[in-house]
Amino acid sequence: MTVLGLRFMTDSLAISAGTAGLIFALVKIYDGFLDPTVGAWSDRFQSKWGRRLPFLFAGGLAMPLGVVMLFGAPDVGSVLLTEAFVTLALIIHASGYTLMTIPGFAMVVESSTDPDERARLMAWRTYGNAVGTLLGSTLPTWLLGMIGPGRQSHLILAVLVGAIVFVATTAAVRLLRDAPRTAPSAEAARKPRGRFELWRQLVVVWANKPFQILAIAHVFLLFGTVIGSATLAYFTRVVLKVGDATLGTYFMLSTVAMVLSMPAWVLGSRHLGRKACYMIALAVYGANHLTWLLAGPGESTLGIGARALVGGFAGGGMILCAYALLSDAVRYDFVRSGERREGAFAGITTLLDKLSSAASLAALGAFLSAMGYVSSASGASGAQGADAEWAIMMCESVIPALAMAGAFITMCFYRLDAGELALAETTAAPALDPAVDPTGEPT
Repeated sequence: MTVLGLRFMTDSLAISAGTAGLIFALVKIYDGFLDPTVGAWSDRFQSKWGRRLPFLFAGGLAMPLGVVMLFGAPDVGSVLLTEAFVTLALIIHASGYTLMTIPGFAMVVESSTDPDERARLMAWRTYGNAVGTLLGSTLPTWLLGMIGPGRQSHLILAVLVGAIVFVATTAAVRLLRDAPRTAPSAEAARKPRGRFELWRQLVVVWANKPFQILAIAHVFLLFGTVIGSATLAYFTRVVLKVGDATLGTYFMLSTVAMVLSMPAWVLGSRHLGRKACYMIALAVYGANHLTWLLAGPGESTLGIGARALVGGFAGGGMILCAYALLSDAVRYDFVRSGERREGAFAGITTLLDKLSSAASLAALGAFLSAMGYVSSASGASGAQGADAEWAIMMCESVIPALAMAGAFITMCFYRLDAGELALAETTAAPALDPAVDPTGEPT
């Protein structure tokens, strides 16, 4: 979706870049405001599977359906109807994504009281993200390079990816049945279902100062990474003038570097601190994107591969450290308040993720459209003018670098370190952490 979705809409469905970006943005905004609701709901939900697993399973059904609907959009003879259909497909996909990611993040936070163990869990979560990225970006782009960029090819790939998502989700739910988890507090359990007091939760969550700083930095990070990822499919085709097989190779190398970098980032976060490692990763990622200013037609495979490796290395550090720091901030809230709000924090985090993604995709589409990007229904890019090529270059180089700089500056104001969190843990009453009951029943 992230790598090929926008380009498929402009180059295969003849939807203008501005409209495609706007559709993506509106769906992201809808999805963003769905996130806190799902988070608060999962905090209070009770079932024999616990609070989170039913949401994961439902998401595993909706996500594949949305993918297949988008890339299998029928030819209805009307651009307006096509736009309405792909909007519905994106809504279904986004809803499924929320149902999976919110409870998934909350389960990582609530499964351990040890910050180092949570960091290791976040590393494994990043491994999972890397494998998903490898399957979801490398495999489709390689196959498109082999079988062609037509609509039928996109549908075949969507069915393949959707099947992988469904099988993986089913396996995950089965494996997580006995995972450590907590139950809603007695007060929360007594409240009627559907009564989320969402606004109160938003206010309380946002009052957590460490979380507030991390959230702002995360907005910058997501704006830069999303606009860079979405632009890369245009950049390789229009600026570098290479096929989708090269795009697939880029994501493959980036993913390998991300996976291999995890031990180094875990070790570095233990000795240098999560904040320091996060800021180093931001700086490296931004500088790496700036080097695309030197690229053009005939760019060597070595140069493209080197950027992929550096970007994957830095991206792994950003993902690991960002979520490890967020887990610390959520834990800090619990030891200070005694309330379980992991789902609410996860909901706010992804709300900001979606809003920043919406802003980046809307900005990308509007910018390309304003600079004269020509849409197509053939599956291949139309002839683009110099202004459109320049806009694509800026979206792949300068804009992501500026976003990383914004995140770096924001992190200078972050103050919660391991010592402060440990002190809060020590001074909090031991009763804050009742024994974790794998059945999910209150203890």
